[in-house]
Amino acid sequence: MLWDVRARMKPALAVIDLIPHVHRTPALAALRRAVLEGRPLTQRLSADERALAFHEAQVPLTSPIGARVLLALYHGGHLKLKKPAQKALPALEAYAATEAAFRADVARIEAEETARRDRLAAILADPDSADDSEITPALIDRVVTARLGHAGQGMVRIAGLECHRSAVAAAQTQGLRAETRMVCWWIDRAGQRQGEAP
Repeated sequence: MLWDVRARMKPALAVIDLIPHVHRTPALAALRRAVLEGRPLTQRLSADERALAFHEAQVPLTSPIGARVLLALYHGGHLKLKKPAQKALPALEAYAATEAAFRADVARIEAEETARRDRLAAILADPDSADDSEITPALIDRVVTARLGHAGQGMVRIAGLECHRSAVAAAQTQGLRAETRMVCWWIDRAGQRQGEAP
């Protein structure tokens, strides 16, 4: 899952806390199980919905889709509560209601990522198709790797400019062996060196 998508999700326990008197840990387990296995929900989630509803991480995340799943679990009596259930959960319902906006954001992020990858593929196929403003040390690294191999060093032309990747020995410190690192740099149209310092 893309980082920008995860950034639009909330910690699952914070969303679970929108349910009054809920046992948090069993509710988290029920949400996880419902999303990943489709149980005990009667309506199956699509593969896209499963991918966007819950993200397993050090801090589990959920989206408005996950909030919709929680509401279904709550109304179906599948969550352990310390007190009798209420008819409405306005805070959880409000978060679940943002699903359309969340999906629109996800579609935009995925379209931008696809465009970025397509552009990178086009530049890798024809480095001269790049614009000067697109040149970065990371792009040089990718082009040199594609042309000269993973550990390759040398010069390639990108957007008609000389772009280089070369090995530089790092300074030896405290008796430790000096490590070699790769630096990527280029000469701009004014003849100035840009990119990483040696």
